Amino acid sequence: MLNKYHLWLEFANVGIRITRYNVTLGLLGHTGIRRIHNHVRPTLYALRYRKEIEKRKNPIPKPPSHRNTFLEWNYNAELFAFGKRLNEEFDSNLLRQAFVEKSYAVKERLRQEELNLNVETLSLKDNESMSQEGMTILKSNLNAILAREFPRLPESGIHAIQGYLTSDSVLSNFSSQIGTKDLIQCNEIPPTEETLSRVFCGVISAIQNSSGRKRVKTFIEDFVLTHLCDKDINEIWDVQKPWAMLTDILSSKGETIEPRLLRQAGKNTLLSVFIVGLYTSEKKLIGTGNICKMLKWLK
Repeated sequence: MLNKYHLWLEFANVGIRITRYNVTLGLLGHTGIRRIHNHVRPTLYALRYRKEIEKRKNPIPKPPSHRNTFLEWNYNAELFAFGKRLNEEFDSNLLRQAFVEKSYAVKERLRQEELNLNVETLSLKDNESMSQEGMTILKSNLNAILAREFPRLPESGIHAIQGYLTSDSVLSNFSSQIGTKDLIQCNEIPPTEETLSRVFCGVISAIQNSSGRKRVKTFIEDFVLTHLCDKDINEIWDVQKPWAMLTDILSSKGETIEPRLLRQAGKNTLLSVFIVGLYTSEKKLIGTGNICKMLKWLK
């Protein structure tokens, strides 16, 4: 039976649907219907119209402004929501201090002096000491966790991974992902990588001083170490003298290493291939590779 909006014709394995907004043809029961609600088009049209009107009034784009300049901004509520998103119970004063940069604190103090207010009553503290403490906490936990999870990894490898995870570029990425960008009180807009990195370390310090070492360890495992997933160790750790390092590791165990030729092809041609295997003194094969790579190792 036909109605006002739809007309269905079904025959064989072909279905044709005619609606007010689209005509879709489906073969073998597969139809490409875009289920877009009626309110989407007028909403997008209104947003585009507002953007065009704003562009006509202000042809020169406005410089970026901080989120606290918005009328509906509530900093206390945002700090409370930040702790709930991370599932952490923060001390409100410590969390507030973790987001205050030194440049902003100095600027605020000067503004108080211009208004002839008592500067001593200003309780605005910067996060310089907290960021240093947080970096120390982060490095110590990373060393302990990496040494526990990778007991055979040399110390230089652990330091390389630690240096990668504590770099400003990586820490700033962590900081942005947990939503610190709009909460930071600083002079530069948007915050730089160094600022985001310091704030992230300040948050780590606030977690330990508020909830203890166990919670900060869990936070580092959940938000920092997970960044190593799908990462190639060779992209993080550049081994300068791999042959010497391998020899030292085996000698510490009382073993020696001996390269042996396993396979070869095209011996007297320009495209010759030689596959070499590395054996320990216990006749255990620990690795294979091309002779060209082996020569690079020996340099």
